[in-house]
Amino acid sequence: MAKQNNTLNTTELMTGKDGKLFVEFSGQNYFLAEINTYSVNMNVNTAEKQPVGSILVHRIPTGVTFDLSYTEMVIRDDLIMEPLLAAIQAGNIPVYNFQGVAYKPDGQEQRLAFNNAVPNGTFGLQTLTPGEVIEREQSFALNQIPQFITSIASQYLYSA
Repeated sequence: MAKQNNTLNTTELMTGKDGKLFVEFSGQNYFLAEINTYSVNMNVNTAEKQPVGSILVHRIPTGVTFDLSYTEMVIRDDLIMEPLLAAIQAGNIPVYNFQGVAYKPDGQEQRLAFNNAVPNGTFGLQTLTPGEVIEREQSFALNQIPQFITSIASQYLYSA
């Protein structure tokens, strides 16, 4: 049986400064340094069924969706916005591939692929507020399950 350590070692914690988001453009990954927040979320879809004679409504998992959303400080249009609007003008919706990475202080890297991403929902083009940095929000639906390229492990907390 592995030794169990139930004390959190805060030297293993990562913060937002320890991560990056990349987008693939013309076959090459580009670091999106202008991204100040991003998140990838999994949504589990369920169907509700209530058997006769039961007060409990059961939820049955039926599928999952994944969403990538971010806010960027506007400094360029060449990687996403300009190609997106040009494709829409031509009657197409482009597909994007992203990679998210987070680095642990001990040098481990957690890297995930977020592929087959398509624009989804409200997609910010220009929002200006006097005295503020110009930002825009963008949201993508991932049409592929995210995949670990590299994963991390705790050096102090042990699994059973």
